[in-house]
Order: sequence, then structure tokens, then C-alpha cells
Amino acid sequence: MDIRTEALRYLGYKGTPDAGTLGLLERAENAFTEIKPAHCRKVAEKGDCGMLLKGNDIEKHLEGCDRIIIFAATLGAEADRLIRTAEITDMAYAVVLDAYASAFIEDYCDRCQSELQEKFGGFFTWRFSPGYGDYPISAQADFIRYLSADKQIGLTATESHILIPRKSVTAVIGISENHQHKEKDGCESCNMRDRCNFRKEGKSCGH
Repeated sequence: MDIRTEALRYLGYKGTPDAGTLGLLERAENAFTEIKPAHCRKVAEKGDCGMLLKGNDIEKHLEGCDRIIIFAATLGAEADRLIRTAEITDMAYAVVLDAYASAFIEDYCDRCQSELQEKFGGFFTWRFSPGYGDYPISAQADFIRYLSADKQIGLTATESHILIPRKSVTAVIGISENHQHKEKDGCESCNMRDRCNFRKEGKSCGH
């Protein structure tokens, strides 16, 4: 993934960005050289994780998979601090930082998943996160407990199930011995569909 290109997409840019935005992106890129993302995961038999797999959509997603990976990743508290500080001093920079951070965590998750697939073999599904489709966002807390993610990578969740640090991801990945031809369900299954700027323009975020 080209993180700059993805960040521009989050920002809603069409075509070539102006020099000012490119300068802010370069500042964000430099700031994130000091960010140290972290992740934790467990590989388990799907049948042993029923307490984590709630809803019809995740059941459908994992059809044909015998094993699953329960996964969590975060950019850490320093990424949140960078964005909060910028919100006080330079809002334009804060918006670019936020978009860059979103692209950065997705890129990190992609790289982690590639390494896991090389390690464990088989065919992997795409990452399916709590809050997508009918998979309840309350499962965030279940993931954190199951992985001891608070102790391992400093990841927690609020009472309203918001991950802290904010630039964090929890997800389930299915592992199958056979290719499942699973495609993402798109906008109709996304819990952001009613307030998504991409969708308002007739586009998709691609996730």
C-alpha cells in the first residue's frame, strides 16, 4: 500500500493535491517515523471461539474455515498525542495527520497479515472487524480480554466500545485449506454507510 496515496483518498482528494497538502503529508510522514505500531494475535480452532463470533455475517464470512486468527493492532498512544496536539495548534495539519494515521494502521495490518499467511499457510480471508455488518461492536472488549491486549500492546476499549488508542484495529481472519472466493460485502454491510463521505460521492472506501 502507498500510504500517502491512501491518506489522500481518506482526505477526499481528486487528482493531484496542491503543494500545501503535499507539505503537510510530508510533515505527517516524518512525524510517523517515530511511531512504533504493535500487534498481538492468537490462532485457534473456530469451534473453540463461539463466544467471540456473534452474528450471521461473521458466521458467513468464516464458512469453510477451520482455524481463525483473533487479531489486534495499534499505533499506540503517541499517535493519538500527535493528532491531539495538532488539533490545538494547526487544524489543517491535524486533519492530514489523522488521515495518514488511518492509512498507516491499515498498511501495518496488511503487512502483519502477509507475515501470518507466510507463517501459517492456507488461504486467508480478509479482516472482519467488530462493527461491520451485524457483528456487534461490543465484541471489541471480548477481543481485548481474549488476547490480553491491554497488557500486551496497551489496547483498551471505552464503555461505548471505542478502542483506545484510537488508531487501532481488532479483527477476525479465517484460515481455510481451500480458496473461498470471499468478496467484501461492500457499503450495504458497513455500519458507516449512512454517514460516509465516499458513499455520498458514489464511491467506496475500498474496505
